[in-house]
Amino acid sequence: MTWDLEGVGTASQSVEGVEEAAQWLVESTERSRRVFDSEWQWRRLVDSALRVRGVMLDEGRRTLERGAPWESRDEGVTVRLAPRGA
Repeated sequence: MTWDLEGVGTASQSVEGVEEAAQWLVESTERSRRVFDSEWQWRRLVDSALRVRGVMLDEGRRTLERGAPWESRDEGVTVRLAPRGA
């Protein structure tokens, strides 16, 4: 899993499944609070991350089950998932 949070940075993490990837995304977004000067900017990023999480748990899971990589972007959040070995 690779994710990019606009205004925060990019990170990668090896995960066991889509649920774990979704958890990492939400936790990383929550930890990013410290880099924002205003609550509304951070809240906007959280809302985007939650929308991506929802799509990830549905469309992303189905795509990975077929053995294909998956990517989604919503405003300032981009997530890429790839099956192991891909």
